[in-house]
Amino acid sequence: MQDKWIRRVALYLSGQTISLFGSMVVQFAISWHVTLSTKNGAQMTIMTLCGFLPQLVIAPFAGVWADRHDRRRMIVWADAMIALSTAILAVLFMRGCDHLWLLYVISAIRSLGNGIQQPAVSALLPDIVPSEHLMRVNGINASIQSVMMLAAPAAAGMLYARMGLQSTFWVDVATAAVGIGILMMLSVPTRVAPAAEGASVTGDMMGGLGYVKRTRWLSQLILFYLVYALMFGPVVLLTPLMVARSFGEEAWRLTAHEMVFAVGSLLGGAAIGFIGDKVRNRIHLLLLGSAAFGLATLVMGFSRDFLFYLIVMGFSGLTMPLINTGVMTVLQQKIAPEFMGRVFGLISIIGSAAIPLSMTIFGPLADVVSVETQLIATGALMTAIAGYMTRFPELIEAGEPLPAPEGGEAAPNKSAPT
Repeated sequence: MQDKWIRRVALYLSGQTISLFGSMVVQFAISWHVTLSTKNGAQMTIMTLCGFLPQLVIAPFAGVWADRHDRRRMIVWADAMIALSTAILAVLFMRGCDHLWLLYVISAIRSLGNGIQQPAVSALLPDIVPSEHLMRVNGINASIQSVMMLAAPAAAGMLYARMGLQSTFWVDVATAAVGIGILMMLSVPTRVAPAAEGASVTGDMMGGLGYVKRTRWLSQLILFYLVYALMFGPVVLLTPLMVARSFGEEAWRLTAHEMVFAVGSLLGGAAIGFIGDKVRNRIHLLLLGSAAFGLATLVMGFSRDFLFYLIVMGFSGLTMPLINTGVMTVLQQKIAPEFMGRVFGLISIIGSAAIPLSMTIFGPLADVVSVETQLIATGALMTAIAGYMTRFPELIEAGEPLPAPEGGEAAPNKSAPT
């Protein structure tokens, strides 16, 4: 029985990793192409909006669809839509039709596909992983994504430099085909919550929001996630500016800055992969990681030596999987299955909106208040909030594991406390 779920998870993660690699290669290549061919901030802004807005708009609908329909098929159809549109674009580029607006269109389609499949991807994992192993599997998945953050830019740069933009399109088509094939081989229990007679998509959305509102620990966790996502801005978006201003504009410094964070995340995810099954309360781990990340952010603001800065940045990367896997695992374990897609749709909205919203707040502020000061302020606030959240008993209780049924194996997620 144990070997069966391990094989399913190995297949699932393999397919998603292959597909993710192709998608990231294309996204990096498109972004670089627009940057190098236009050298125009307005064009980059349009590109960013095309990459964010469709996903943000479709996420609430995708959450409802993930609860109403077969989640595996949703992922497959979304991947197929992205691959087909990318193949058409590749053919157009090969024939000399390489207008810039086509890249905006393909970025919007890719964003739409990602928005459709993201709630289904997150909600599908609890259907194939026993509850007590979710933390460990999420940690392994976090490490895989960190590896992709290191490998994809290198592959994109090599392909783009040697073979041009259209070559990266075919990489995405091929990896999507492999990912779809693997996913279709996977035997997954079907969890479909049919819509009530006469229920509309909007009505189901409101039902999901009502579930979040009346489930106190869930509303507390989502509020915490939202606040933290907004405060990630200075670390995620402004630290390259800090490196250039305070330590030097050499390209190797920015490369080192990106790499140490990715390596830290890789090690943090690997650690969760090893010890995840032994962590009893996921909320304790989440809050510990959040406090550590906030403390690292605060200390980063006092950096005066580049090597010290890199060490602190690597440590902040190390703590990130504790936050992400903690949030993901608690949601996967404790949300009622019939609402899981809608909750992950809401999480997707927060994730898509937080970065551009954070940038509108902290970006202009960086011309008035130094990045270091912003890091100190947000780091102190994040550390304080993590400590304050320990005073919410419903949230702490939600981090406890589900009781194991007779026979020893943890049961799949069935309900959530309210």
